[in-house]
Amino acid sequence: MGLTIKYQIADHPLQQVDDEQALPDEADFIWYDYENPTSLENHQLQNDFNFNKLEIDDTVNGTPRAKYKKYASYQYIVVHGIRQADYRPTAINFFIKNNVLITYHHTHEQAITDVHATLSENTTDRLTASSVMLYIIDQLVDYYFDYIYGIEEKVYDFEDKHVNDTTSKIIMDSVFKLRSDIIKLKRIVFPMHELIVTLKDSETLFNSHKDALYIQHIEDHMIKQENSIKTSDEMTNEIRENYESYSSYKMNNIMQILTLVSVIFSPLALITGIYGMNFKYMPELNWHYSYFAVLVIMLLIASICIWYFKKKKWF
Repeated sequence: MGLTIKYQIADHPLQQVDDEQALPDEADFIWYDYENPTSLENHQLQNDFNFNKLEIDDTVNGTPRAKYKKYASYQYIVVHGIRQADYRPTAINFFIKNNVLITYHHTHEQAITDVHATLSENTTDRLTASSVMLYIIDQLVDYYFDYIYGIEEKVYDFEDKHVNDTTSKIIMDSVFKLRSDIIKLKRIVFPMHELIVTLKDSETLFNSHKDALYIQHIEDHMIKQENSIKTSDEMTNEIRENYESYSSYKMNNIMQILTLVSVIFSPLALITGIYGMNFKYMPELNWHYSYFAVLVIMLLIASICIWYFKKKKWF
């Protein structure tokens, strides 16, 4: 999409211009929004605003964690949205320099689109770079609920349907998929909450009572989201542990049965081993009923073993 430039003159709605040269001198607030910018626009970003090259590199290449850095002439903030297809983070970078806001993102972010529309149509309130950033973050955090509640609903639905079913590998594959999605959400939401706490304590960035209330509102949402994620995490962990306990119990039963069977056959193997040694002088081998006698003895030994095991409740 490239670069979108908007500005506000006091007591007027947000306006858009096609080129930086068209910005009026009396503009009180200017917003540069870079969406999937070209290499030329990346170069322009660094040259026009004189930002730290390392921060520009992080902006262009992407950074995996939310962060806030304060410089002498500007402030740099990174937040993350959630990609619907695979719950991967999508970075939104903010540069705040005086009352100029620069947003930079490689993917389309609905939160920014919504704020663009809202501010352009409905407000004549005096905008600041920090307040517009808060609007975007608030919208972004609200979208988190869609993913978090979606996971939570899947977990509750899963538990209701499969509460007594601990034998299916397919079911456990579903649990591990849910846990994978939960971990991805934790990697986005938890660092984001830490960032909100850091921003809340920033006296330079937010110095109005309105902004303070707004960021507290955002933090309240993040606390609620963290609690939902923790609940889903604990529930899927319990399901996994129950499956592992049941699998271990089942395996122990199988091993116990195999052990008892081997114990039963051990004396029988001893008898057949003795009479299979083919010594020349084994008088009982010449007895007419010796074969049947040995079978009866072996059956009797096996029966005694089975009776004893049942008496001990090993079966």
